Amino acid sequence: WTRTHKAPEASARTMDGCGGDGRRPRAVFMAFGTHGDVFPIAALAAAFANDQQQYTVVFITHSAHQSLSTHLAVSKVRYMPVASPPALASEQLDNISYDSVQSNAGPESFSRRKEIIQTEHRKACLASVEEVFGNDPSIHSDFIVINFFALEGCHLAELFQVKCIIAAPYFLPYSAPSSFERQFKQSFPLLYKSAGLTLPIGCGRFSWKVGDCGEMIA
Repeated sequence: WTRTHKAPEASARTMDGCGGDGRRPRAVFMAFGTHGDVFPIAALAAAFANDQQQYTVVFITHSAHQSLSTHLAVSKVRYMPVASPPALASEQLDNISYDSVQSNAGPESFSRRKEIIQTEHRKACLASVEEVFGNDPSIHSDFIVINFFALEGCHLAELFQVKCIIAAPYFLPYSAPSSFERQFKQSFPLLYKSAGLTLPIGCGRFSWKVGDCGEMIA
């Protein structure tokens, strides 16, 4: 991840968490996935905005969840959509609006076109967060809240020098899906080889663990 502008120096901080210039602290809630993944985080954003009215609160999610914008506006939460779909299947590619996908839509394989969409998604996330924090120095009370499908936010928080909070208002599955080990081995053969040291619980030799950025890993 690289920013358009130079990363700012740390700013002066007051006891209430505001910057020395009196700027309001900013809270970014970022959630991706389907309704069940996104709506609980949207509810948290709205509740936080109602309770902590000194904050500027924004919510970043898929444009497919446009219906949330009206409800968030009631709580003065700014809705910031990105064009990526909540889920991606091969038959959906014709409906994706990214120019880079359309221009390469001919002979490209599904995996390659999916990779392009993911790249554009990350660029959109960076642009959205950069719009919120701009080139202003961060203050102590700024933070980003993400769900497990928005791990981009972990890296963006590091880039913009703000705190990152993982929000998971639901239980994780005890074990991985039945196809996880096969897909993991296919996608990450070297990592799969080294995974023999993990505890023999969950699905075969694999189980969910939480990584440094809150991600679920084998």
